[in-house]
Amino acid sequence: MKINIVYKGKDYNEIEKMASTAYQEAEKFFDKKPESINITVHKSRKDFENKLKRITLEWEVANASYSGDIDILHPDCMAKESTHEKNEFLSILKHEISHVFLDILSGGHKIPKWLNEGFSSFVAGFNISDEYIYIEEKFLKKLGTPRCWDENSNYYAYKISQMFVSFLVKEFSIEKVRELIFTLEKNYFYDNFSKNFEKIFGSNIEIMEKEFVKYINSK
Repeated sequence: MKINIVYKGKDYNEIEKMASTAYQEAEKFFDKKPESINITVHKSRKDFENKLKRITLEWEVANASYSGDIDILHPDCMAKESTHEKNEFLSILKHEISHVFLDILSGGHKIPKWLNEGFSSFVAGFNISDEYIYIEEKFLKKLGTPRCWDENSNYYAYKISQMFVSFLVKEFSIEKVRELIFTLEKNYFYDNFSKNFEKIFGSNIEIMEKEFVKYINSK
């Protein structure tokens, strides 16, 4: 596996070392691996947005494409131009690398947003604080598609998704979660996904949601 880093700076070796560490820590969760990953480190948000060809929100600091290309703000830029801290660079890069692995695991099929983001956040090991959060009924259906995700991304979507994936891993196994991703269809349809979920986990997805909320409230 080859990691190509597009970046020029005095701290190139440090960036390269962090990229290698992020990859090595992420690959432990997957069987299939990409042939290569291209990581472009941007020194400013303007450069980041020019590459993505869109305006980004303050919390957006990285992006992974289906082709295995990752764009991410430099740690110093994160500290100056985002809501993230400089020391979050490694975990965020691990999160983006996980997206590349997940695309390979799914065979390029559509992964529900909550599962894609939740599993990547689980791999990245983002800190999940114990602060109370409100979880809406049937939240998995609401966080499944890109459009619905965007509408709810500011309402603990990442955190809830990571918490639910962590719950599935704890109660069943990471192998079961990977199996769910591996058996996804070319296009995402909630009803079909729900049937597949029930086959793998032996429980209706909405019942599982209720069990999850009960688990969270008991902590």
